[in-house]
Amino acid sequence: MGCSTGPNALTLVSIAIKAVQDHCFQAPEDLFRNLIPAYDMDKDARRQRHRLVLEAYAKQFRKDFTNFLKLRAKELVSKGRMVVSLVVRRSDVTATKFSYLSRTISQILSVMVSEGVIDKEKFDSFYVPVYEPSSKEVRETIEEEGSFSIKEMQVHDPTTDMNNALSTPSKFVNLLRALCEPILVQHFGDVMYEFVSAAERHWSLEGNLLGPYAMLAISLAKA
Repeated sequence: MGCSTGPNALTLVSIAIKAVQDHCFQAPEDLFRNLIPAYDMDKDARRQRHRLVLEAYAKQFRKDFTNFLKLRAKELVSKGRMVVSLVVRRSDVTATKFSYLSRTISQILSVMVSEGVIDKEKFDSFYVPVYEPSSKEVRETIEEEGSFSIKEMQVHDPTTDMNNALSTPSKFVNLLRALCEPILVQHFGDVMYEFVSAAERHWSLEGNLLGPYAMLAISLAKA
């Protein structure tokens, strides 16, 4: 942008980056405000809160995706095109389980809590910022926001390639690190060594639990 590289300019940029991170790293608002953990270690409590947690994540997705569409619409000229790729549920039926990725990470972190590596209060306030919408939810959000018309939607199943790619514990753990290390360190501090160790043990006991999902590619045209 043409700004200088001195400490004054970098300090200003750092403040802006931190503000964005603080905002984006928050959990769904309803859960954050009511201090409801996204993943309770107590199975009965988790079952009782299941519907509330899923609804909060769905609501947050609609809000965030709507804002994303509005901002992208400002950047595109009339009739401009945009392609968006998303991880989605295979079924349009209301989700009956938490995101596979969220559940896997939460299970690893719960082990770290039981071993005293991380504080339970910290764990209870941590929400994995992942929600797998259905293609129906994506379509409805796009249509309600109104800035774009849908030209094409394609769903493909990458699970075979994914399973091959994650056929070893090290590859599985490296994927988790690539996806989650920044938010884990930001929330829990320098715990990645312990996280990697717990994730490897998780693999040896449970195998790859990222589970089935689908990729949705959408071609959009600005109205």
